Amino acid sequence: MVKNKKMDSRKFNSVSDPKINRLANNLVKRHRNLFVYMVFGFIAALINTVVFMILHKWWHSVVLVSNTIAFIISNLASFIFNQKAVFINNVDEEHSTWQKLIVFFTYRIISLIPDSLIMLVGLSWLHLDALFVKIVDQVLVGIFNYLTTKSVFQAQETTMIKRAKEKIKARKNKR
Repeated sequence: MVKNKKMDSRKFNSVSDPKINRLANNLVKRHRNLFVYMVFGFIAALINTVVFMILHKWWHSVVLVSNTIAFIISNLASFIFNQKAVFINNVDEEHSTWQKLIVFFTYRIISLIPDSLIMLVGLSWLHLDALFVKIVDQVLVGIFNYLTTKSVFQAQETTMIKRAKEKIKARKNKR
């Protein structure tokens, strides 16, 4: 029993290793927006799902109508979440909130097409459970939405080629 306690304390000490802590901090810092987006994206998907289920299951609204209303409500919430809480570093200051809103909804309208298709196929053709289809739908559409949303709120980074040239130039200057 004493050996187990010693092994547990060694495992605990390895977690407090400064190298691991630094690596974890760098990982969180580097991917902060993704982690925060996932939290608020989950909330937006939950709003979408709840609104859809209320409209479709309880009020017996048509699939496309329920899905579109849920889409509008959840995406308005998502826009606010993304602007106020998710993308707060390297913010695009060039464009106004209205410009960002227009681009945001343009991308989201593009994502409404596969969103609606998934819902129609899953419910009307495959006769699957509405909640199951909506959850699958939200995961698949959520991935596309993250990639497009990032481009709306963050200042555009330099191209990969330009960054590579800058790194090469910096290395040459060090020599």
